[in-house]
Amino acid sequence: MASTDGRNMVADGEQVSERESPRGWFDNGEHVLPMRVYYEDTDAAGIVYYANYLKFAERARTEMIRCLGVEHRRLMAEAGVAFAVRSCAAEYLQPARLDDKIAVRTRIDAVGGASLRATQRVMRLDDNGNETELVELKIRLACLDNAQRPARMPVGIRGAIATLIAA
Repeated sequence: MASTDGRNMVADGEQVSERESPRGWFDNGEHVLPMRVYYEDTDAAGIVYYANYLKFAERARTEMIRCLGVEHRRLMAEAGVAFAVRSCAAEYLQPARLDDKIAVRTRIDAVGGASLRATQRVMRLDDNGNETELVELKIRLACLDNAQRPARMPVGIRGAIATLIAA
């Protein structure tokens, strides 16, 4: 069932089911973004190159924020702030391979005035809908102003993100 708060609206305003949204969906407080592993993501052996998990995680965070009604370009233009990764710790458990169906699960762990902490897990999806955890990323984001100095998150954005804090 699509959410009624506008989080799963496509560009023309049409509602789509949560599992059809190109921006992903929310599942028990986590944002889920499905993806496919493409040739460009892999090394010569068909295994995802380790740094590409950071790209997958960035895409997932961007889509999570977009699902909350915030576009990064507008955030920069109107509020004069942007998010930047302050720290990232990755635990690589198993490799993803060419053509795997994967999903990035993003959970907000804490929100501060100018920062947030999140856990992102890259999962392999099998044909039965089962998930196997491949990588866990612990991310800390900082909110920065146009001069690249720490800045308080706009109240509306902070509030929207705070609704996702893990219980």
